[in-house]
Formats: sequence, C-alpha cells, structure tokens
Amino acid sequence: MTPPRTATGSATPSARAKGRRRGARPSGTELLAAAVGAVPGGAERPGQLQMTTAIEECVAGGEHLLVQAGTGTGKSLAYLAPALTVDGPVVVSTATLALQSQLVDHDLPRLADAVEPVLGRRPTFAVLKGRHHYLCLARLDNSTEEEPEDTLFDAPAARPGGGTKWLGEAGRLGKQVERLRDWAEKTATGDRDELDPGVDDQAWRLVSMPARECVGAARCPFGQECFAEASRARAREADIVVTNHSLLAVDMLADRHIVPPHKLLIVDEAHELADRVSSAAQAELVPELIDRTTRRARTLLRPETAEALTAAGDALAVGLAEAPAGRITAGLPTPLREACTLLDAATRSALDAIGDIKADDPDPVRKQQAKAALDELSTTAQRLLEEGDHDVAWVEKNDSGNRRALVVAPLSVAGTLATHLYDERTVVATSATLALGGRFDT
Repeated sequence: MTPPRTATGSATPSARAKGRRRGARPSGTELLAAAVGAVPGGAERPGQLQMTTAIEECVAGGEHLLVQAGTGTGKSLAYLAPALTVDGPVVVSTATLALQSQLVDHDLPRLADAVEPVLGRRPTFAVLKGRHHYLCLARLDNSTEEEPEDTLFDAPAARPGGGTKWLGEAGRLGKQVERLRDWAEKTATGDRDELDPGVDDQAWRLVSMPARECVGAARCPFGQECFAEASRARAREADIVVTNHSLLAVDMLADRHIVPPHKLLIVDEAHELADRVSSAAQAELVPELIDRTTRRARTLLRPETAEALTAAGDALAVGLAEAPAGRITAGLPTPLREACTLLDAATRSALDAIGDIKADDPDPVRKQQAKAALDELSTTAQRLLEEGDHDVAWVEKNDSGNRRALVVAPLSVAGTLATHLYDERTVVATSATLALGGRFDT
C-alpha cells in the first residue's frame, strides 16, 4: 500500500479546467473545485487537494492508498470527488451510522448539485445495508404464526434481564407487528431506518430475514417484491454506493458476492475495519439457540433426530455450567468437547433429513430458516472441535448468570484482509487516526 503523495508542481484546478479538451471527462480536482466553490465561503484546503490527487494517481496506477486525514481536512469531499471519475459503482464503507448519514443526507446531495454542470449529468448514489435491515414480506406473511414460537415462549435466559414475559409485553409486541403490516403497504424501500417511530428489536426480528436464512428471490413467493433485492439493484446502477464495515466484512467472508463489483473501495474510519472483520468471523454456541433451532426444525424432523438436538443442547448447558469463564488454553474441556461432538452429529443428521429445498416446496422460507440455523450450529461445532492454531476459544458468562456461551474467533484477521480486501480493486483507507507515531509501517 502507498502512503499519501505530495501534490507539488501540479496545476491548479482552474488551470486544468481551461486546458481540458472538449468532451474529456473532468478530473477529480476539477470536481473538487466545483464542490468547494458551491459552498458559501468555501476555500481549497491543501490537504484536501493533496488527498484527491493521490487517489487519482493510485486509481490510475492500480495501487492502494493509506491516508491519515485529520479534523478539518475535508476528507469526504476529497475522496467523493475523484470517485466520480471511476467507471461503475465506487463503494464507500463507514464504521458509524453518523458518518453514513452525513454522506447520504448532506455531502452526496450537495456534491451532486455542484458537479452536475461539470459532469453534464447528475451523479447517483445509493445506500447498501445488510438484508436484515429491510422488511421481509415472506417473513411478515408468517409473523402471526411464528410469534408464539420465536418470542412468547423464548427461554428466559435468552432474553435481556431474564424473567417471564408479561401478557402486556406480548400485547405490545403484537401491536408493533400490526403497525409493521400497515407500514409495509406504504413503504417504498422497506428500510427500517425510515420507520418512524421505530419498533423493538424483538418485533423487527419477526418481519426481517437474516441473509443466511433467505431462500433467494428465485425461490421466494415474494421474490419480485423483495425490498432487499431492490436495494441491491439500485446499488448496481449507482455511481457511489455507501455501505458499512460490518456488511463489507461479511462480503469479504462470503467471497465478495454481496457488494456490487467495483474498481475502487474507499474505507473511511478505516481504523475500525479489523475489529468489524473479527466480529464477523466470530461464532458462538449458546444452549438457548440450540433449543430455539430445534423447535423451529421439529416439524421437519423425525422425533429421534429432534431429541438428539435437544440432548446436545442439554450437554452444552451442563458443560458451560462446569467450565470457568475465560480463554480455553489447554484444549476443550471433556464435557464441552462431548457436547460439540453430539451437536455436530445431530445437526448433520437433521440437515440430511431436511434435504434440499425444491421449487415446489410448500414452505421454502421456513425450511431454509431451519437449514440455515442448523448449518450454522454444525459449522461452529466443527470449528471448535478442530481447535485450529488460527483460532482462540473461550467461555463467556455475564455477572447475572443468565448468559453462558462457548465462543470461537480468529486470533488475527490479517490473512483475511490480505486475501479478500485488496484483490482486484484499488483500496483507499482513510481515517483521522490511522498512522502510529506518524508512520504507516505497522
């Protein structure tokens, strides 16, 4: 990767504009000048111009770029302006909702207004979020039926604070689901952030679909109306796509099949990226999750297969109760190893019993949900049993004792980033705090 370059000896944006031949695409510095000129009292900042020039040079040379841009640099415009000179979508990833909102609600609309006369057209932008941020019509269609299974009878330990769910709480949840049904008739995007006032996470889970549980538009009865698919279609057609580090991390771990193909990736708040990739690569086993998965899949399984899953969940609960909290350094304790072995065998049998999802399945959505949950449990159990040198495992317990989990995570995500972040695209990583001691060596 290449650190920021100096801009000594470069022509000013106004001189470049005069010298540009008719019909040629404007440069990033010209677009930056137009954007700055549209701001009342706006003035060029040396660091901002230097950053724009460095990005253009790296895109042209196929190099990567690290930019530490302190407060007052104006880095958003510094990278958005040259992004409009690149063919196809340019992806901008942020760590926080605050920066994402600033880009989408303020910086990009103002930039589009300012550069439209220079570009000869108005540039477009789109926001890309995880599938679970969008209302799922298939899940909404089954929400009344699933409410007792997934919420009213949840194990107390799986819920914040534990305890019993009061009827009043269940009634409030039902009212929120009904409001979501009314909103579904009106919304054009299905984006949760546009729902005002919002709803509890518990209610939203009843009407949203995690990516791993989605059957895909081709097999879903609501595939043609899917809000998440529509958001991806808009992203493929936009000049600039704004997403977040969590989705970018999932995209890398999924062999980059989520974010639209692109030549330039700009990672703002880049100091947060490694932690988000670590979180995305982390997995855990929780007894309550095994119980919930078993209940969800029970109607698709033989009684003995469901009982094997229940037995594995019970074994994990016993193993976690006996194990002290903290990192596991001498191999999985025997009770936890036996629980993972039971779970691996039970989930494999359950997945074999469910089989493939066919086009004529009467309820492909519910079947896929069960398969996805079982597959995740199976993969995590196998990963823990492998005890790979690249992973670390630990037992996690909270002070109240109502959460016990067996967790596994990578020791380092450097290999993941080296393999999946930089390949076949130019990456610009920027932050107000990126260098250590003024150097990028680390």
